[in-house]
Amino acid sequence: MYKLFLCLRYLRSKAFAYFGMLCVALSVCLMLISVSVFTGFLNKIEKAAKGLFGDIVIEPYGERGLAHYDEFIAEITKIPDVEAADPFILGLGVLSVEGDSHYRQTVQIAGIRLPSRARVTDFEEGLFVQEGTANPTFDVPLNEAVARLEVYQKFLRAIVEREFAAELATLTPERRQACFQSGILMEHYLTRDEQSAGKRQLLRRLSSAYRNLDEAKTRLEQAQLRAGELAALRDELAQAKQRGATADEQLDLKEKIEDITDAVRIHPAGNRVILGLGIPGLTFRTDKGETIRYLMPGHNIFLYVVPLGRRFTSEGIQPNIGKFTIIDDNLSGVHSIDSKMVYIPFDTLQTLNNMYEEVSPDDPSKVVEPKRCSQIHVKVRGENLTEPDLRRTAAKIQELWGDFLKRHPDAAVSDVGIETWRQRQQQVVEPLEKQRTLVIIVIAVIWVVVVVLIFVIFYTIVTQKTREIGVLKAVGASGWGVAGVFLGYGAVVGLIGSVVGTLGGWVFVKNINAIQDWVADVFGYRVWSRDQFMFDLIPNEVDWNAAIFILASSILAGLLGALLPAIRAARMQPVEALRYE
Repeated sequence: MYKLFLCLRYLRSKAFAYFGMLCVALSVCLMLISVSVFTGFLNKIEKAAKGLFGDIVIEPYGERGLAHYDEFIAEITKIPDVEAADPFILGLGVLSVEGDSHYRQTVQIAGIRLPSRARVTDFEEGLFVQEGTANPTFDVPLNEAVARLEVYQKFLRAIVEREFAAELATLTPERRQACFQSGILMEHYLTRDEQSAGKRQLLRRLSSAYRNLDEAKTRLEQAQLRAGELAALRDELAQAKQRGATADEQLDLKEKIEDITDAVRIHPAGNRVILGLGIPGLTFRTDKGETIRYLMPGHNIFLYVVPLGRRFTSEGIQPNIGKFTIIDDNLSGVHSIDSKMVYIPFDTLQTLNNMYEEVSPDDPSKVVEPKRCSQIHVKVRGENLTEPDLRRTAAKIQELWGDFLKRHPDAAVSDVGIETWRQRQQQVVEPLEKQRTLVIIVIAVIWVVVVVLIFVIFYTIVTQKTREIGVLKAVGASGWGVAGVFLGYGAVVGLIGSVVGTLGGWVFVKNINAIQDWVADVFGYRVWSRDQFMFDLIPNEVDWNAAIFILASSILAGLLGALLPAIRAARMQPVEALRYE
């Protein structure tokens, strides 16, 4: 009992102990922040890689692609470890916006199948219109898109009311309402000479976004009104083809469909697109980190696709052009993906990329060139899969591919790589792991300094308490009992310091992006730029496995620092201790 009493007494009376706790807390906080951020990066890379490309990627070297991919997928899915597989086409092109003759942006174009894509990756998690939908599609009901834009309109209005509260407060209710009926009126009413250049620019951007939203919503509502008429004409055309109607009858129906499509300016599902949320010039971010869209569901774009599949000529590559309606957008959280990627239906890109099936002009039943895809993405069954687990499954697929290639020698015109997500991201993952290891080594050196500091503190305390130690031994305390007092004291210093440091590290990590924004606002220095790094935000999830390890090592550091002073106290002789001055 006296051990606990003395520990509590020393904690209350010795300022030295607080310095020890502070050192432990700062070290724990530093280590937890560093390890959590680096681990967060690695976890984000894994989630992003799996979310975009699945666990395993099958890809030929070169741009000719894979043929007979559906047959091979059917064989892959028979492997017990494989949950699902899906083909994927990746192309290059240029995006332009309808009505804007100046905008041009190079993009990567992904051909995907929906909803099967959601069984292989986490693509559906980042969607805007179809948020939370288990079975995403390019054929989004127009009323759902309108409802989502109405929610987004309230979001934009809330930003305007927050950023321009002072200006709105000077307006009458009627004029305030007029601000939100037209972006032009908003800009007219709220722009003032005394506003800063940054605030005027923000208002112009918000006004443009607000006008574009009104336009997109109007288009979708008009298209919704004529959706029944358009569906009836398409059914009539299908029936006409089945009964063998004349070419003139079919042409007349096609022209009627095109006339309605041109009038409502909303294209059918085969010509709809999902944009990556972050393509330069199509979005901007507020100081609070909110992403504002200039283009949204209902707007049209053009894609000039560079046909990499085949048909290269000496004169150059002639791009294939497609006109698309934006129906959704996707946020993966990986800036390098979201700023470049455009998703369109698989079959559409297969045609635009010249990867479609070609038949002999003399014999339509003879396939001259099979249809192809760029990659096959595989989802492996199970949770918390390790890299060795994925490599074993990849080896099974590799063996299966060897047998398949013997039966289908035209399946690939070059070697095919079968790699796990980690192997494909090795150039990114390996440097991060090395940096994390280096940080841990540096902080381990700091731990040694902490142990030495605790040793000095406790040695000083033992020296100051020599007479008290003599009294304890004189009244019957054993050497181990006296040592236990100082070891317990050291453990408590380590425990309190580690708990405080863990709480501080947790608060810092959870608010690390807000702290960075504050530093940028106050000092004009931004550590993390989404334009330079892979991800939009700094990872802010605490690595609790590391936290438990750090907590235990902090207590151990306290014990180690107190060990030698405790031994010295235990070995003191009562007579010598009582005579100490």
